[in-house]
Amino acid sequence: MLSRRTRLLAVVVLAASVLGAGAIAAQGAPPQAAPVQPAPSVDYTDPTKGAHVRLGLRVSESSVTPTILEIDRGFTSSLRGSTAPFSLRLRDSAGAVLDTLTMDDPLAVRTYDSKQNAHRMLRLEEAEVVVDLPYIDTTATVDVVLGRKRIGTVDVGTLIQACQGKQLPCAFM
Repeated sequence: MLSRRTRLLAVVVLAASVLGAGAIAAQGAPPQAAPVQPAPSVDYTDPTKGAHVRLGLRVSESSVTPTILEIDRGFTSSLRGSTAPFSLRLRDSAGAVLDTLTMDDPLAVRTYDSKQNAHRMLRLEEAEVVVDLPYIDTTATVDVVLGRKRIGTVDVGTLIQACQGKQLPCAFM
């Protein structure tokens, strides 16, 4: 019979070898998704140097309609890095993701009581959203995702091409 200490040592050695083999196997696996390119840098000391695409959307559970589509001077949005249910994915003409912006669900409205405690959550049928997207000249479309469902795609490539070399602000609809 093996002592308790010897059995414990044998279990630890076996577990370490299994974990090590799994880590080595995971290193050889190819990445599944295309890498997201960071948004262009913005000089926050001078808002006239940057440009952004202002996108207004009318959003419902199953559709999206653009209401504003323009390019203007100024800062872009900083809606990155969260796991919120509403996201905008900027894609180039080949379909590669250039940037992803996220925010809270625009259809969800929280009401609070006098002590700032969430009282209840209402669900709107439709909401208006305006977002300043980074100006990336290779952007062709913006996928609008609510939850895990893509509810629409907005063409911004036409706007970017129509406003090349023109005075800002530049709108096109």
